[in-house]
Amino acid sequence: MNSENINHPFLHLKVRSLLLRLLLISIVLGIGLGAIQATSGLKFNPQVLNLILYIFLFGLLCLWTLADFKRLGVNLGYVVGRLPSNHRWLPMVGLVILLLLFSMGSYLVLFYLLSLLAPSFIEAILRDIANNPTPYRNAPVLFNLLGAIVLMVVAPITEEFLFRGIILQRWASKWGIRAGLLGSSLLFGIGHANVVGLSMVGMVLGLLYIKTRSLMVPIACHALNNSFVVVMELFSNGSKTVSAVNRLEQLRYSLWFGILFIVLSLPVLVRFLSQNWPRKNAPVPYFINSFQKES
Repeated sequence: MNSENINHPFLHLKVRSLLLRLLLISIVLGIGLGAIQATSGLKFNPQVLNLILYIFLFGLLCLWTLADFKRLGVNLGYVVGRLPSNHRWLPMVGLVILLLLFSMGSYLVLFYLLSLLAPSFIEAILRDIANNPTPYRNAPVLFNLLGAIVLMVVAPITEEFLFRGIILQRWASKWGIRAGLLGSSLLFGIGHANVVGLSMVGMVLGLLYIKTRSLMVPIACHALNNSFVVVMELFSNGSKTVSAVNRLEQLRYSLWFGILFIVLSLPVLVRFLSQNWPRKNAPVPYFINSFQKES
C-alpha cells in the first residue's frame, strides 16, 4: 500500500460513489423483486417489503464500503474508535429529547408553511395519511418487531457509519472539518425528508463523533432517538388525537405546537453547538485515533 493512501485514508472514498452505489443497489433489488413477483405470483406486503429493502440496501452499501476499506488500507477500528470510559450518558438523554422536540417542531412548522403555498398538494398528502395509517397501528406483532429492529439497530449503525464515519470525514479531509460537518448534516437532513430538523440532528451527532472520536456515541444517541419514536408510535396506537393533523384545517393548531417545541429546544441546542463547534483546523477522528494507537 502506498504512502498516499496511508496518509489520506479518505482520498478515494468519494461520496458520489456511495450515492451511485446506492442507486445501483436500489435498481438491482427492484428488478430482482419484480422478477420474483412476476414469475412466482407472490404478493409482498408493501410495508414489510420496505423494511426488508432498507436492510438489504444499507447493509449491502456498508459491506461494499468495508470492501473498499480493505482495498485502500483504511482501518475500521480508527473509524469506529473506542467507547469513552467516562462519558456522561445522562445528559445525552436530555440532548436526544431536545433533538426530537426540535425535529418534530420544525417538521410541523414547515408542513404548515407548505400548506399555505400548495394547499391542494398538502391536502392530498394528509388524505393519503388518513387513509393509510402508519404500520404500527394495524400491523401484526412480527412486523412491529421487524420495524423496531430496523429503527433501533439497523438504521443507527448503518447511517452513522455512512454519514459520520465516511461522509463527514471524507468532506472534512477535502474541505475542512466545519464544511464536512455542515455538508454531511445537510445531506442527512435531505435524506430523511425533514431538512431543517434532521440537519440539526446530523450536526449534533457529528459533533459528538468529533468530540468523543467514537462512532458508538452517535450510534447510541441515534438508537435512543429512534426508540423514542417507536414508543410514541406504539402509544399512539388507535389514538384519535393523532388523526387531528390529518386534515388541512387543523394544521394551524399543529403550527403552535411546532413553535412551542422549537422555542423549548433551540436555545439549548444552539448553546451545545457553540460550545462544541470544532476549530477550523481540527483533525478528523480517524487521524486522532490512529495517532493515539501508534503512540
